[in-house]
Amino acid sequence: MTSNNKPIAHTDVVWAGKPWIVPAAVLRTVTLIVVALLFFWLELFSAVASDGLMGLPVWAWTFLVFGVIWLISVFELLIFRLSNSYVLQQDGLEIKRGIIRLYSFVVTPSGFGDMLVYQPIGGRIFGYGDITVNSQGERETRMRLVRHPFKVANMMRDVMGKPIVRVESHV
Repeated sequence: MTSNNKPIAHTDVVWAGKPWIVPAAVLRTVTLIVVALLFFWLELFSAVASDGLMGLPVWAWTFLVFGVIWLISVFELLIFRLSNSYVLQQDGLEIKRGIIRLYSFVVTPSGFGDMLVYQPIGGRIFGYGDITVNSQGERETRMRLVRHPFKVANMMRDVMGKPIVRVESHV
């Protein structure tokens, strides 16, 4: 029973999330800025920075190219965020992927095998990681860029570690 005396349905959402792309976007931005500045410094050192190429100096082309690379990189992260969602319900974990074609995978507590949480050094600093769920059918499903992965893994263990007892027939 909940606090307002309603019974909890098996489809109540415990946790829902999308990939957390902010740290990856920051890391890619900083990396591109450092590499662009390195190229700019090399152009200045070799005295080609002010040479013209199709009406623009070489240094402007350098920053233009790195700007386009940054836009493509961030756009790829946005597409990844839009195309992935994770929903933990009382009766299982659903992972959805895709924008045009939707791929949905559900792991029920009875089919839950084990779980692995991977958090690289950047993930430890920024609070993200990957959770890999193995089902009993030898199927491995990976949830990438999960914010606070150990907290989410604990919620998943609480839900997926308990068997569901059905007392009424379902259609």
